[in-house]
Amino acid sequence: MQRVLRKGASAVYLQYDHVGESIGADNFVATVRNDAVVLSFNLRPVDSNQKSDEEHLHSEELREIHLSDDYVIQNFSSFLSSPNIAAQELAVEITSCGKVLRFPIAIGPAGLGFLPLLVQR
Repeated sequence: MQRVLRKGASAVYLQYDHVGESIGADNFVATVRNDAVVLSFNLRPVDSNQKSDEEHLHSEELREIHLSDDYVIQNFSSFLSSPNIAAQELAVEITSCGKVLRFPIAIGPAGLGFLPLLVQR
């Protein structure tokens, strides 16, 4: 089962131990694979500053991913609450610099205008 959450551009906030940054992203998709719900998206830095920020994803330990696009959040929530979804795990797959990085996640308490996805270690 697969659902496109948003094809067009949006942004995600990536939080590390000592720094956090917003980076452009697109192609948000939720899929059920092997008893896991996988949220995937592609990073699309919009300028040289975001390209530099993207390097942190490959060198730092990712702690949280914040979704702030209401359309993505609403569609992801709807996907998760579907009676056809019986997944045991949640994961995020981020395509960045030609690599697919996978992180097991838990959904944190929603804040004002964002949904935190907590990376599990």
